[in-house]
Amino acid sequence: MEQTSAMSAEMKQCLENCLACHRLCTETAAHVMHGSHPHSEAKHLVALLDCAQICLTHADFMARRSPHHAHLAGECAEICAACAALCEEHEDPDGEMQLCAKACRRCAESCSQMHGMH
Repeated sequence: MEQTSAMSAEMKQCLENCLACHRLCTETAAHVMHGSHPHSEAKHLVALLDCAQICLTHADFMARRSPHHAHLAGECAEICAACAALCEEHEDPDGEMQLCAKACRRCAESCSQMHGMH
């Protein structure tokens, strides 16, 4: 079996950003579901869970150096940007939405770069 080439610094950072975004979106979805906050709505929960799932899937594809990761990067960037926008729209008394939005924006940016590199 051939040795795969080393992962670029940009890809490593993108993978880390995807994993961090997955964790924060999952935590924020739990926060929304278990809280009595004004942002407890289905549209936001679906966006958070979609974002968490695509981030984890994209991270998996990058970790195994799949040749298909580049087109997933574009989808991941789009879904993360949409999730960030929803988080930024909501009231945020405890700062949870802002943390999630920042992770989503960071992930969207690095995934956009990955998509553009290939």
